[in-house]
Parts: sequence; C-alpha cells; structure tokens
Amino acid sequence: MLIAVASLFACKGRGDAPALPVADTVAVPAAAPPRTSVTFIMGRDLSAYNPYYSLANQYYRLNPDERTEVVVDSLTALSQVLGWLRVHPAPDGRPYGLVNIVSHGNEFVDLQMTVTPGGPRTSAQSLRQALADTLLVPPNSTAVDHLTRVYLHGCAVGQNQSLLDLLAVAFGGRATVQASKLFEYYAYLSPNHNPQSIRHYFARTWYAFYHPDTGYSETAIVQQLRRRYPADTTHWREGLRRRLQDNPSQLYHYSFAVPCLWEEVFPSLAQFPAVGSLQQRRRWVEGNAAFRALLDQTHIPLPYFQTKFYRQTLVLDNDSLAYGLRVRARAEVVCLIQPLVASDSATPLFAPFSPSLSDTAFFAFSRPHCPSLPPTLRTLLGLPGSPVPPFL
Repeated sequence: MLIAVASLFACKGRGDAPALPVADTVAVPAAAPPRTSVTFIMGRDLSAYNPYYSLANQYYRLNPDERTEVVVDSLTALSQVLGWLRVHPAPDGRPYGLVNIVSHGNEFVDLQMTVTPGGPRTSAQSLRQALADTLLVPPNSTAVDHLTRVYLHGCAVGQNQSLLDLLAVAFGGRATVQASKLFEYYAYLSPNHNPQSIRHYFARTWYAFYHPDTGYSETAIVQQLRRRYPADTTHWREGLRRRLQDNPSQLYHYSFAVPCLWEEVFPSLAQFPAVGSLQQRRRWVEGNAAFRALLDQTHIPLPYFQTKFYRQTLVLDNDSLAYGLRVRARAEVVCLIQPLVASDSATPLFAPFSPSLSDTAFFAFSRPHCPSLPPTLRTLLGLPGSPVPPFL
C-alpha cells in the first residue's frame, strides 16, 4: 500500500520570477497495522495484601494504553502457554506482536509459573532440563516470529539473564524475551478503587532475610538492612509497618519465600546417605558442594535456609527399586518496595514513571545466541545447527 505525497503549489508572482522546480512525487510505504497482542495471567492471589494477579488481569483488559486484545487467565504452566499459542493463531493471520506473561517471581531463582502442570517452578535449571527432555513444544513461526516480543512481568526477573535466554529457546528461538530489572506491580490511582484507574508501576527494592522457623522482628530486619545498604537513608521502619498503601507513592513491604529443591536417586539403600539425625544432615549440607552452589544462586546466606529431607521409594520400569533423596530448602524474604512515580508536574498525582521499553538500564533482553543444547532438541526447536527446521 502506498501513500501519495501532496503536490507542491506556488502562488502566482511576477512574470519574471524564476519558476519553482517541480517536486517529484515520493511513494512512502504505509505503516503496517499493529499485530494482535495477548496476555497470560499465570496465577491466583493468595492474599488480599498482594492482589497482583487480579489487578494485572483488569489492567490488561481495561487500560487504554496497554490492554491486549486477548487475556487468558486459566493457565498455570509454561507448556500450556506454548500449547495455547500453537492452537490459537492470531485472528489477523500474522504472528502475535506482543505476548505478556504475568507471573510472580524473584530475581534469585525462579517464577511461580510451573514448567508443566504440577511440575517444578520455572527456573533456568528446570527449563534446561525440560528442554533436554523435550517436554516443551514451541509454537511455530505462524504464531511467534522474530518480531514477536515476549514480555515477562515479574519481580526484577530481568536480573536473571539465563532464565530469559532459556525462555527464548522455549518459544522457538525466534521471539525476544524482555523483563524488567526492577520490581513490577499494579495499583489503583484513584482512592475509590476504580478498575479504570489501575496503573502499572516500577519500583526500587531492598531485601532482608529470615529463617522460616524463627520469624523476624522489626528491629532485627532494620539492623540487617542497615548492614546490607550502609549508604542508604531510606526509612525502613515506615515500610515495614505498611503492607497496604494509602497511595501508590508510599514505601511498603511484601514477604515471600524462596524455595530450592534438590533430588538424587540411589540404586540401593546401602548407597543412600545417612541423613536421619540433625547432625548428619548438617554434615550432608557441608559436604555437598553442588547443593550449596544451588543455594548460592539465590544470594541468600545459608543460615537463613530451612532444610528438610525426604526419602522416596521408587519403582523402576524393570520393577526394581530405587531410592530417592529429596531436599527442600526455603528462606523467607522481606522485600521493601519504593514505587517510581512521574516527576513531571503536568502528570496526574502519583502517575507511574514509565521508562522507554528499549532502555537497557531498566530492562533486560534475551541474547540472540542460543544456549548449548542437545542436537535432538535443536532439531525439534528448529534452531541454528539443526539439520532440518521443522517449522517453515
């Protein structure tokens, strides 16, 4: 489609005035209409203190600037998202332009969204394993292509580069996966909680930790925050005493758990480690460098973790028995949240600060190269280096 540029006219002047040159007509391609967008709300709120999913659900349905044509709120797993995109092509016949995925998450390890229904939470480790086991089938290029942007809305998950890279692979190695390096949340701009007033905020965050068995005191958390952020003058107690905001500009806090899971299988009980007593379990943790490396990825000190051990008896395909060791580690986190509001006096009171979506100071993006994966998986995904791309 072409747009004709208007002709150039000149007023009639004196007879001896030099003639104006004739302007050439320039053909300008029309901008392509926007592609269809879709939002996946990947959970349900467990507390009225943190209505993250319900507010996001209304926001992407009602907000005039960021609403999407489709909102899906019945899925909980990444495999279901990929499956939905495979069987629900965009109505305009082109690949989707924007795919929003809204999931609780943390910059330490993972997302609340599971990899498969009933499976592990989505982390770099669980994604790599699921891709190696071909449990994730990506949408084809008619649904997702190199112009598709997958926007992962979580809590500073843009700090986890490996997670973004592997999510890009799960989407077929075509789309760009984007996530904020800051905390994200949604809040009412009006005091009467009008759904039309919900806005999308970014925020600075500070973290303190405590052991699940001991709980925490306000004084202990403030002291820890002062040690962790010695140059910061934030009024920590104000935020620790506020779980719900009176307006979107206020410092408040949110608590959540960071879980880690370790699993091993042993062919006989004779090889199963001795972890029956508290002392034996401490020795197991001290002697297992790989387990400690898993916890180190969270950047949470070991003393804040509660560690529980479980033994499982497994029946293998040949009817023989094996014995599984499952170790669940969990630390509690207190997150202080300071929303970023617009400083322009012309904007409505407490309007959110909105960075440019291409600003790498605020956002991280999946890298164009693909992580090292088994050849069979590269073939399935149609990645560079596979013999025959399955999707054309």
